[in-house]
Amino acid sequence: MNLKNDLTLSKLNLSDKESVDFVHQTYIEAFPLSERRSFDIALSLHEDSAQKFSILLARKKDQMLGFFTFWDLGEFIFAEHFAIASVIRNSGVGQDVMDIFLSSQSKPIVLEVELPTTILSERRIGFYQRLGFRLWGNVQYHQPPYNKDGNPIPMKLMSFGNIDVAKNYIDIKNRIYSKVYNY
Repeated sequence: MNLKNDLTLSKLNLSDKESVDFVHQTYIEAFPLSERRSFDIALSLHEDSAQKFSILLARKKDQMLGFFTFWDLGEFIFAEHFAIASVIRNSGVGQDVMDIFLSSQSKPIVLEVELPTTILSERRIGFYQRLGFRLWGNVQYHQPPYNKDGNPIPMKLMSFGNIDVAKNYIDIKNRIYSKVYNY
């Protein structure tokens, strides 16, 4: 996928150790333990095409910029993790990467965001809204724990494209809970 100034978003090549290490480091830096699965499990899911899980690497020429993980859940795409390397965050490249991803998808997209209780979480929600995502503020949602000793985390759902999260909430939640979290 290529759109803006040599920016590409392509499936992570597991035999490219440098790329895998970059994604791993960025994943750990960008997400607290409570909001991520074991990286080894993520790589296994990515390798198993039956899982419908993909890790995409964003790069511009030879520079690795960030990564994107998502699930194809049939009726919609669930965007699980998206992060840009900390050294180039807030440079506008995140919007370019998301533009490429959004233009490559024909299905609606659903994602989780933290509650708008901090400046950072409000900025993150605003970022997605500027891209055309809708915040479903009245829908009560909890992210199931990634780890067996973890707790559910209150979150909000956002969507892009033609999907009514409030009307289809039970189906959307069940697909996410069962496939993404095995919950």
